[in-house]
Amino acid sequence: MLIGNITSGEGTDDYRVAQLGQIELFRSNWSEARPPRIALGRVIVPIDGADAKTRESYRKFAEGRHARTLVPHGERRALFVPDLVGTADQILEQLLKDPVVEQIHELRLELPYDLPFEYYQQILEDFITRIAPELGWQPATVRAQFAA
Repeated sequence: MLIGNITSGEGTDDYRVAQLGQIELFRSNWSEARPPRIALGRVIVPIDGADAKTRESYRKFAEGRHARTLVPHGERRALFVPDLVGTADQILEQLLKDPVVEQIHELRLELPYDLPFEYYQQILEDFITRIAPELGWQPATVRAQFAA
């Protein structure tokens, strides 16, 4: 199962309550002998390696998307979780206190749309070096190098 940063309200205006209910329903209907794989996607934008101009761009991006997280949208009551934009320490703190994260074994990094290539390089580099290891991730072999 893959859940992301958008979900349907299904009887609640609380994003995390909705996702926890979906995870519980999925697990209660799982009939395989092996445990189910559940992955969570979150828009994560670490700012540690970014210059001041790029940091400001990231903050404006998040601010521009924040209003959508405040109320359900449409007939299916779509709910959005806020993007995680900040230092690696701030992002880790938010991830580790998220009750949905406690229920999953896989985290998928979701990237913002329409950013310059070098922004993606910096986001991935910060995520790989500053956040993922703190969550227990280890590279399989040689760490990937990003080329322009």
